[in-house]
Amino acid sequence: MIDFSIICAPFQCGCDRNGAQQAPEWLVRNGIGAVSGDVRWVMPHMHKEGATDQGVKNLAEVIDQVARIRDEVLAQRKEGKCVLTIGGDHSIALGSVAGVLEQNANVGVIWYDAHGDVNTEATSPSANAHGMPVAALMGLCKSGLNEIARVRLKPQNIFWVGVRDLDAGEVETIGRLGITDNVYSTERVHQMGMTAVMEDINRKMEAQGIEEVHLSFDIDGMDPSIVWATGTRVEQGLMQDDLEAFVAWLRRLPEMQTMDFVEYNPLMDDEERTTGKWCVEMLRKFIG
Repeated sequence: MIDFSIICAPFQCGCDRNGAQQAPEWLVRNGIGAVSGDVRWVMPHMHKEGATDQGVKNLAEVIDQVARIRDEVLAQRKEGKCVLTIGGDHSIALGSVAGVLEQNANVGVIWYDAHGDVNTEATSPSANAHGMPVAALMGLCKSGLNEIARVRLKPQNIFWVGVRDLDAGEVETIGRLGITDNVYSTERVHQMGMTAVMEDINRKMEAQGIEEVHLSFDIDGMDPSIVWATGTRVEQGLMQDDLEAFVAWLRRLPEMQTMDFVEYNPLMDDEERTTGKWCVEMLRKFIG
C-alpha cells in the first residue's frame, strides 16, 4: 500500500470568492478521508482578510498559510510519504511545490488549469494571489510571496495542461522565459490528442533528467459542463475523455509522489453536489 498523507488547507484568501475554504472538510467527510488515516490540517492563523499590500490582496494571510503548508509538505516528504494537498484556492500550491522543491530541485510540475497562474504583482489584473504561485515559485515576484520558495522552480520544468485564459503579462513572461512550447492549451490538446501531449511532456522530462512529478490540479481545467462549482470558470475546457487519458498516462511519467487538488467551491454546487461527487471520484482515481 502507498504510504501517503492528506494535507487539508481550508484557505480562500488568495481569491475573491468565498467558499473554497470549505472544500477540504467536505471532500474528507464524503469519502477521501477513508482512503488514508493520516489526514493533517493546516488551518489559517488569521481569519480577517486584509487590504492589498505590495500588489497582493491579503498578503500577510497568504504568506502565513503557504509557509506553513510548505513546511508540512516538506516534513511529510522527509518521512518518505506521498502527499495530497487539498485546497482551498490555488495559492496554496506556492507552499506545496516549495516544500517539494526542497526535497528535489529538479521536480517536474504539471499545472492542470484553465489559467497560467504566472502573474506577478505588476501584471495581475486582480491582485489575487491564486494567480501568482508559478511566478513566485520561479522568483519573479517582488512581494513577500517571493520568499516562500527557498529553492526555485526551473522554468523549463513546468508544463501547463488545459490553459486557455492567459493574461497579457503572463504571455509575455512565458515568451521571455522561452517556455511557450510547454503550454498545452485546450485547443492544442484537442489538436494533438492528450496521449500525444503526454508523450511530448514525457520526452521533455526525460531530456531534463526529471525523475519525479508534482501535479497541481485545478478543477477549472475542466469544461464547466462537467465541473460547475468553481470560482473562475472558463468555457471550452477539457472534457472527461481528455482527463481519463491524462490520468492513464500519469502512470507512465516519472513517479508522481505529490499532488494538489484545488478550487472546488461547495457553496456554488447544486443540491445534488454534482461537482463534489465528481471531485471525490477523481481524487480516488488519482490516489489509486
